[in-house]
Amino acid sequence: MRRCKPISSPTHGPPRRNSVSIAPARLSRLCSQRSGKVKSVSEGRRPRILFVAMHHSVHTARWIEALVDVGFDLHLYPVDPAPPHAYIRGLTFHVPTPASPVVPAPRVSTGRRAARFLRHALKDPSDAIRLLREKLARRVATPPAPESPPRAGDPVRIRPVPFDGDDPQARVRLGRPDESEETITALHGPSMLAKVIADVQPDLIHSLEFQHNAYLVLAARDLMLADNPSRSFPRWLATNWGSDIYYFGRDEAHARQIRRVCEAIDLYSCECRRDLALGRSFGYRGPELPVLANSGGIDVDAAQRLRGEAPPSRRKLIMVKGYDHFAGRAMVSLAVLERFADRLKDYEIVMFSVGARPRARALELKAAGVLDIRVIDLATHGEILECFGRARAYLAVSISDGISTSVLEAMLMGAFPIQTNTSCCEEWFVQGETGFAVSPDDFEEICARFERALTDDTLVDDAAPRNLEIIRSRLDQSIMTPAIGDFYRQALGVPFRDGSERR
Repeated sequence: MRRCKPISSPTHGPPRRNSVSIAPARLSRLCSQRSGKVKSVSEGRRPRILFVAMHHSVHTARWIEALVDVGFDLHLYPVDPAPPHAYIRGLTFHVPTPASPVVPAPRVSTGRRAARFLRHALKDPSDAIRLLREKLARRVATPPAPESPPRAGDPVRIRPVPFDGDDPQARVRLGRPDESEETITALHGPSMLAKVIADVQPDLIHSLEFQHNAYLVLAARDLMLADNPSRSFPRWLATNWGSDIYYFGRDEAHARQIRRVCEAIDLYSCECRRDLALGRSFGYRGPELPVLANSGGIDVDAAQRLRGEAPPSRRKLIMVKGYDHFAGRAMVSLAVLERFADRLKDYEIVMFSVGARPRARALELKAAGVLDIRVIDLATHGEILECFGRARAYLAVSISDGISTSVLEAMLMGAFPIQTNTSCCEEWFVQGETGFAVSPDDFEEICARFERALTDDTLVDDAAPRNLEIIRSRLDQSIMTPAIGDFYRQALGVPFRDGSERR
């Protein structure tokens, strides 16, 4: 049996050689000194876009990549001190900078941290869940190793933003008292973002994701309008990622904050029709933008070179999403695999993005000889695709998601997707023919669908070319890059490539 090659050790790659520093602008000016509308796009300068995003996310990097050569003036504001993803280029990166270096807190042993967290969980379960979710989000967002060096001639221009507060590490709440308890450090908080907005004067602010980024823009907007009610806030586009509304909109505190975002924004985008309707239900009244995958485009031909030669029916690998958090239910996936352990004796199970509980259980099953499971942590995108390219099927169970990039990658590489119907997967594959959408609450249904994918060779072989054609026609870079360019032309109200001015 040919195994998926070992995943490389975690690395952040070589030092960035395409970063240059430019002199900081006078960012210490009070935001109140700026008032009035931002400059019109038609006044002769390039359209200016300020992204507020998880700057270390490969999805952010791939989305922005499609805009680098369009001719826009791109800016990026980070939500934490981590470096930007290695693929990010061709923009100005605004880096909040404290007056003096932040002294790191002394290290605490893992055991003491765990005990402290358990005590906090007993005292305040909801806040413990919030802290755990933030930690998991940071883990998921850790940048993978770069697969190729950034292109020369498109540097990331670093612009320091001086912090003039008292404590850069103080936590700042992003919502009102009756809203969510999401927080951010003062160093990257609303006041600093307001300072950047006042200096950059963007034609469009684009927040990618709600709970960290849209909430942050909303808080900065509140500060700026409170300081000068007569000013006009720049045009704001908010993009819904994954569970932003579908899951968090069920929580009363988050729902109030989500509603304020949807009522404040000028434009809203999402990657499935389900979430477009949800945005409307929370108060969005703007125009309908094209529904595009948040992960950006894929070089389909390059990905196919990572695909194994064997048809799916002859592959001996199963890919499994390992999420175990507010939405992920990887423990259910492991239970499904355990039921079919006798039929999986010749298979390697590869789990990625693995939470603590699934990791422990997977290692137990491996040690007991029940399943041949390999848990992987950090990996390049290419290495994950290569594993998908040697997999017969992909299994993911969650109670909430967007389209799920992993489903798209499974379809791209010929692995038959089995995904819970709490995602938007049915907007991409043909239910029962090229994939299975299952209920997260029906264990027997999940087992039955997995058994079918494990035993029906015709099903998985026939699905692979159909899924590849779907991905090629909707997600290939040749399709997505011009689509994303037109997406922003519509958002900015500037002429399209064909000269039209659709709104």
